[in-house]
Amino acid sequence: MLAIYRKEIKLFFNSLEGYLAISVFFLTTSLIIWYIPSDYNIIYNQEASLLPFFQISPWVLLFLIPAITMKMVSYETIQKTIIILLTKPIETYKIIASKFFASCTIGIISILPSLIFIYSIYELSEPKGNIDQGQLLGSYLGIVFLIATYSAIGLLGSALSKNTMISFITSTLLILLFLFGFDFLGHNYNISFLEYLSINSHYESISRGVIDSRDLIYFMSIIIIFLGLSTIIIQERKS
Repeated sequence: MLAIYRKEIKLFFNSLEGYLAISVFFLTTSLIIWYIPSDYNIIYNQEASLLPFFQISPWVLLFLIPAITMKMVSYETIQKTIIILLTKPIETYKIIASKFFASCTIGIISILPSLIFIYSIYELSEPKGNIDQGQLLGSYLGIVFLIATYSAIGLLGSALSKNTMISFITSTLLILLFLFGFDFLGHNYNISFLEYLSINSHYESISRGVIDSRDLIYFMSIIIIFLGLSTIIIQERKS
């Protein structure tokens, strides 16, 4: 299990695509919150808060995480290395779990450069250092849950197709459905259950610094369901 985890990390950081994906995330968020004039620009709005960063992160991660996961299963299928893995004395769910934790690790590494923003906000705030630490920690915890949830969905997308681009598109559309689609349908048709299925509502709740057990149960359930589906699909190929 640890060997698979290390292999995925090594493969990602041994490719130019890996560094490009992380760079795109950092540059995109930096440009939006510091340079491009908009409601998300901290300097433009003269508000020393990282809230804009946490508001746009779900949308930037929408493309970053599928880019990380799209090859994790589909590429193995193309190269037929998945057959070798399945013949080894390791349970299928452990293979999926290893790839899931690898994707989460890469995703978390990708957001680490954003810690520079905290120092910037610290210096810009009035009085200096006036930062809501509870909200800040809650927001970063929310991003970690987003990364984990997107990774679980992305692995299913990768397991569904041998074509990496189709895997990327499938993962992106599934994440978009949970991020925006269910919330939109729930509001328009007044269906509370669909609103509950929305990732965004639970992410916003945690980002406020309020750790609610319902939000934790939601994220854990979505992660387990999608990892379970990926395991079933791979298991079917094994048989």
